[in-house]
Amino acid sequence: MFYFRKLMRNEWVHVPVWCLLSVGSGYLLSAGTVSGIVSPLGAALAGICSPLYAFCILLGSLLAYAAQGAPANMHFLLTALVCIICIRIFFYDNYKPHVLGILTAGACMAGGIILDLVFQAGAGRLPLYILESFMTGAAAFFLSDAVRSICENRNISLNAGKSFTFAMCYMLGITALCGIDLEFCNLGRLVGLIVTLLAAKQFHQSAGTLCGALTACGVELCSVQLGMPLLFLPVTAMLAGFLYQIPNAFFIPVFFIMQILSSAVLDSSVAIIKILVECMIACTIYALFSKTEFRRWISFPSVSPGSQRQIIQKELFLGNALQELREETASVMRHLKMIPPVDPIQQVKEKQCQECRYYKLCWKKNADQTGQAFRQLLHTPSVIPEILDHCPNRKRVSDMLHLYAQRRALREMQNTQLLQNRDLMLEYLHLLRNMTEDSARRRALHYCDAETNTLRNILLRCAVTEDDCFVYQLKSGRYAAEIYTRQEEFPLASVQELLSRELHICMKSLMLKQKQIYRYCCYEVPPYSLEYAAKSTNAPAYERCGDHEEIFTDPAGNQYLVISDGMGSGSAASLASRIAVKTLRNLITSDMPVLSAIRLINIMLMTETNTENFATLDILFLNADTGELTFYKSGSAATLFSHDGKMKKILPESFPVGIMPDAAPSQEKIAAQNGDYIIMLSDGINETEYPYIRQLISQKPTPDRLIQEIFDKAAVFHGGEIRDDMTVIAARVADTRKTEIHARKIQNTADVRIFR
Repeated sequence: MFYFRKLMRNEWVHVPVWCLLSVGSGYLLSAGTVSGIVSPLGAALAGICSPLYAFCILLGSLLAYAAQGAPANMHFLLTALVCIICIRIFFYDNYKPHVLGILTAGACMAGGIILDLVFQAGAGRLPLYILESFMTGAAAFFLSDAVRSICENRNISLNAGKSFTFAMCYMLGITALCGIDLEFCNLGRLVGLIVTLLAAKQFHQSAGTLCGALTACGVELCSVQLGMPLLFLPVTAMLAGFLYQIPNAFFIPVFFIMQILSSAVLDSSVAIIKILVECMIACTIYALFSKTEFRRWISFPSVSPGSQRQIIQKELFLGNALQELREETASVMRHLKMIPPVDPIQQVKEKQCQECRYYKLCWKKNADQTGQAFRQLLHTPSVIPEILDHCPNRKRVSDMLHLYAQRRALREMQNTQLLQNRDLMLEYLHLLRNMTEDSARRRALHYCDAETNTLRNILLRCAVTEDDCFVYQLKSGRYAAEIYTRQEEFPLASVQELLSRELHICMKSLMLKQKQIYRYCCYEVPPYSLEYAAKSTNAPAYERCGDHEEIFTDPAGNQYLVISDGMGSGSAASLASRIAVKTLRNLITSDMPVLSAIRLINIMLMTETNTENFATLDILFLNADTGELTFYKSGSAATLFSHDGKMKKILPESFPVGIMPDAAPSQEKIAAQNGDYIIMLSDGINETEYPYIRQLISQKPTPDRLIQEIFDKAAVFHGGEIRDDMTVIAARVADTRKTEIHARKIQNTADVRIFR
């Protein structure tokens, strides 16, 4: 090792070695594509190198250009590299990272302007080149800063300000490596799986989810077919991040099984064999390097109470930057024009028939009959119509029609995949922005050190071996506590009672479980709650109900009522609605925002290509601190809200999940009061029953009685026969503060009577 280092200090040795590495890097990084052009990561790398090594990267790209047959999508990369070399010759000094990023972005932008206005005669691709220049400059900034940090501190500090550039550089790197697509594996997907595994194990669920989302997005940018099996990777990485404490003997099989199952659902083609091999290689490489402590090279700055607000502002700023990137990307995509497929009959007419001596006879006098004969050849190429008996090239015409028809079908398929690729990329950017803003929202919680120590003492008294625990205050001032442990027999009631006594408050609790990790949550009783009842029944013609309902509480005490109606009735509808409600509950109770959870469910259902797999979602969210109700509706039936005898019908203005890439539900917020009723219905309840429901509510029944009356009269309003599944959730808002005051009055009256 000492001899190798001494040898590399010799200028006559290390310069040729680095030149060869630069040529190889330029060649390899010219394989992947982003939005129809080659990944600009090679240009970002050239922007931070000396002119000699930048020229070597250009040489490697030229070799790839010649090896691939001079593709047009490499013109921007080559032009940008030439401009970068010219600028680096005049600005050779070792500048700071932000200066190098600006110089690289400016050089790429100049190359894009020259390419579009001079060589492409104003083809209208300038907005795309500007976006690629911005991404290249951001990647060059991160690469330069990372190299400088490693040389000076042997550590890369990923704070909130640099995470955006890291995300951009990582996504472009995965895209570039995805172009190296071997028979048994894809290099980009393989590297992404390895990095995601390491991030989930060593930096837990947040880093695992981020790397999984960036990996899936980077692969999608290169090819929608390559990215389809990895669409569920962010969720797999998030679940693996929660299991970071289990041994590798269990951690690796859990990740492997989750990823293979999700890939099998998302991609039913033979490509599943390829992703199986990639997962096996990734798990093997991870097992070899899992003991390596990457925290020595990557650090996250500690957050002091004084800088907490500044960190939140930085994350919010990052969320705004991601939103601007999404809007700019959408604007560029609107201006990009896809090449329309050409009519095969017109192509044969122009390339074959114009030189024929019978052209005037066929296309001047008998144009309609000739066109009809050509269309007949498209469907039955072996049978040549009689009107073409005089044609000396009729066999060649038939073959050319068949060839051009295949090319047109391929072009239409490529355009469809390109549209899907664009929509999914915008959706991933939106999800990434939501996750960033949600991280800032969670940082805004006030963690209580003294109360956390009290909780630890309680757990010691109860002989509980906890992995982690903490107490925090919500924005409303209510206390909440979370305990993570592997202990199955947990004295939750005792811990809740002791913590309530120590904090002098009344608390409730719930238990959540992810594999072998138990998450016990205690929260101070909120001022508002829901009294509810639910009932479902299937149509007589089907064995299973296509509707599913779910009622649950999150770790802060907020309540959710959910109804999902799958397409049609029976088993297929039951499967789609069950997936929707179960996944929604798991994501929300894992602290994911409602809108992000809905969008993730939408992507999951859209990837099922063999059958139509979509479902409605009707969600009611009660803010337990303010009493505000939020209705999220995705193609669902109407919801009835009753206040002071007046009933309001809340209708959806969006599609069910699993149909469109944009899964934004319609939302409506209502400030509720004590005694208000909410009736959530599936489409199996006829609208003619709504006046009867209003009459029932005026009698102020309990939710159980209200549901029973609705079901008893349902057949009458359906003309005596039930043809669809029916689901009803009835809820009544309860102000616990008024309930407690009423209970105290009753108790005081009883005490007075006993005293007398």
